[in-house]
Amino acid sequence: MERLKRMFITGVVIFLPLAATFLIIYWAVGFVEDFLKPFASKSPYYFPGMSLIILALVILGLGFVGTRTFGQRAIDVFEGWIKKIPLIRTIYVGTKEALRTLLQSDIERLKGVVLVEYPRKGMYALGFTSGTKISQACENTGKKLVNVFVPTSPNPTSGFVILVPEEELIYLDMSVEDAMKVIISGGFSQ
Repeated sequence: MERLKRMFITGVVIFLPLAATFLIIYWAVGFVEDFLKPFASKSPYYFPGMSLIILALVILGLGFVGTRTFGQRAIDVFEGWIKKIPLIRTIYVGTKEALRTLLQSDIERLKGVVLVEYPRKGMYALGFTSGTKISQACENTGKKLVNVFVPTSPNPTSGFVILVPEEELIYLDMSVEDAMKVIISGGFSQ
C-alpha cells in the first residue's frame, strides 16, 4: 500500500506540470484562433491551426524586440505601468519570476549538491548551492557565505534559503537529479 501511495505521488508530480503546460498552450492557441477566426476565415489561405503558427511568430517577434535596446526600454516602460496596478502587478511579476526560474538551466540555478548542518548542529540536510551571492551579507559578516536552498520533502519546490559559510559545506559527488529523487521519495531512493 505504501509503495502504491509513493507511485501515485510521483505520478502526480510528473502529471501536474505536463497538464499545466498543455493547458496553457491549449488556452493560448484557442485564444488566438478565436480572435483571428472572424478575420482570417474569409481568407483563402486560412486553415485550422493557423493560430499556432501565428502565436509562434508573435512570440518570436516579442523575443526579437525584447533583445534589442529600444525594445528593452519599451518593455521597462510597460512593466513600470503594470507594476502600478496592485492585482495585475502581483500576477505579472510572479509569473515572470517563476518563468525566469524555470527557464534557467540546472547549472545556472543549482551549482551543486551539498550537506549542510541544518536545522541544528549534528543533523544534516541535503541542499543545493546557487550561483547567486548576497554580497552585503558577506560584507556584514566578514565571511564567504554561500546561498543554499534546502528543499522540503516530498515537494522540493518549497523549502528554505539559508546562507552558510563556505567552509561549513560538505560538497557531494551527486547529480542534482539524483538528489531530487532522494528528496521527492522522502529518502527512500538512492
